[in-house]
Amino acid sequence: MPDIRPLQGIRYNPEKIPDLSPVVAPPYDVIDPEHHSRLMDRDPVNAVRLILGSSPGQPGNYTAGAALMKQWLEKRILIRDPQPCYYIIEDTFTLPGRKDPFRRWAIIGRVRLEPLENGQIFAHERTHSGPKEDRLRLIRAFKANLSQVFSLFDGDHVAVRNLIDPVFSRTAMADILDEKGIRRRFWAVSDPEIVNGVSSLLSERNIYIADGHHRYETALAYSMEIAAADPSCSPQRGSNFVMMALVGMKDPGLAILPVHRLLKSFEDFDLEKILPILSRTFSIHSLSKEDVLAFGANLSQEYLGGRGFILYDPAGGRSFKLLLRNEVDLAKRMPGVSAPVRRLEVTLAEQFLMMECLKMTPEQISRQEHLAYYQDLGEALINADRNGQLLIIMPSTSLDDLVAVTENRERMPQKSTFFYPKLLSGLVFYDHGSGDPTLAGDR
Repeated sequence: MPDIRPLQGIRYNPEKIPDLSPVVAPPYDVIDPEHHSRLMDRDPVNAVRLILGSSPGQPGNYTAGAALMKQWLEKRILIRDPQPCYYIIEDTFTLPGRKDPFRRWAIIGRVRLEPLENGQIFAHERTHSGPKEDRLRLIRAFKANLSQVFSLFDGDHVAVRNLIDPVFSRTAMADILDEKGIRRRFWAVSDPEIVNGVSSLLSERNIYIADGHHRYETALAYSMEIAAADPSCSPQRGSNFVMMALVGMKDPGLAILPVHRLLKSFEDFDLEKILPILSRTFSIHSLSKEDVLAFGANLSQEYLGGRGFILYDPAGGRSFKLLLRNEVDLAKRMPGVSAPVRRLEVTLAEQFLMMECLKMTPEQISRQEHLAYYQDLGEALINADRNGQLLIIMPSTSLDDLVAVTENRERMPQKSTFFYPKLLSGLVFYDHGSGDPTLAGDR
């Protein structure tokens, strides 16, 4: 069973930082150089100085960042909670085309690391070596997790929600309206009844990594590195755990958005030659701009009407809906690819459009040659008109598909899902010496 525990977190001192808005940051992997500069200018103790360093657009100097974090602790800008807590977050947000707001809650704790090849923690996306090398440099320097791995737990989320429900009526330690209009609330909970109940309830669940695969795999590699250097180290050592934010898989506040693919800079690109090739696999239907925008407000496979995606041709101002033909034998067309993976829309787009029609290799896709990803459809359409040749407008990946792939111990193509909104960095940090009071200072 998963080993899920509270943690003795490090967080900003409310006596010195009464408003967390200027000091929190998005996860490192969505911060571009321009956003990095804005965060640096926003506050001298913004969390970006730890998670990415002080040079916008450059790899972080994490040794200097760890020294900076130590200074903040000495100056009591950061404080360590006196006892282990679970940290509760609630995000309230809206989605395009939806009137009612979504409310997503999560429990932040620490989870014992285990290999992803077995056990009850599942991964769903492929990872790449570059980000893992960067995050390994960070975790070695800080001996800490600075951001949470965003994960889902299966089963009855209502029982967990009922247990923590009294927390939501308390005054939040932080109540932030971020730059995207998302309301973020944050509490620390040390009540023994709630803490013990959460640990018990969540230990019975499967856990699915939603966002933060690189961080999880890096934490696992680091824990193995520490164990190899000191085989006698305690199993309770903080480095054997990773900080996670756990969300109920059946929580109605959970939102999964797609990631659209913009193709560009191909020589001799000719859509008129591509469409007949695609017609062997897909039925192709012309769409109006209004149809595309209507789909953009829903983005579900059901709304699309089947397995497939939409193509936008910026040169001709045309759009097409492509739906997989019933007679297509995917097992024959994609030998060696399992049924759960080959039926994914992202797999269909990569296999039959990007690889078969445009002759892209898996390595080119991994390196993002001729390829840009966009979560926001409006931004994707604007950039398609500016410098694109073809925009693939994707539907959302369903939770059923995610479970089918992960329980088969397989991975989806990168950028198959976008769990919205991203978690904030800076609400709480997990120092590996502060997991259990008995291990304080044990690094």
